Amino acid sequence: MKTNKQKVIVSLIVVIIIAFIPLGTAAPAGISESAVVEAAKSWIGVESIHGGNDRSGIDCSHLIYQIYKQIGAKSIVLQTVPNMKNNAYYINISSPIPGDVVFWEKDVTKNDKKYWLSVHVGIYIGNGQFIHTSYDTKKVAIDNINGPYHDGMPYFARWSHT
Repeated sequence: MKTNKQKVIVSLIVVIIIAFIPLGTAAPAGISESAVVEAAKSWIGVESIHGGNDRSGIDCSHLIYQIYKQIGAKSIVLQTVPNMKNNAYYINISSPIPGDVVFWEKDVTKNDKKYWLSVHVGIYIGNGQFIHTSYDTKKVAIDNINGPYHDGMPYFARWSHT
């Protein structure tokens, strides 16, 4: 009888501890998801230019870099999209929340071999939408994840470092 009571007490303590563990957030530590979304929205309308890195013109990887830099992520570094996806601080997730990163992957054939290659990146803002450098409008814009954006698949990640 005593061991059952002890098991119940230990189980309750574990449940209480788990209830108070903070869940992972989309934003870097100490920064709200809404700050990421607002920073991303501040870039809407900026011209999409391959290699661009400021408000006179920007590409997708620079956009993510600038957004996280704008909100104070000190450890963010500029990388190409495939390197961003392979960065240990981008953690693969299945259920995105606003502020998460959306990578687009598609089949690429090289030397008669097929690869999944990360080709584009944006910021998830909720309700199935993301902010990115649009190929259609040639500007930073909001698009629907499920819309006719790319011939690839979305892959969600969360920046897990400050």
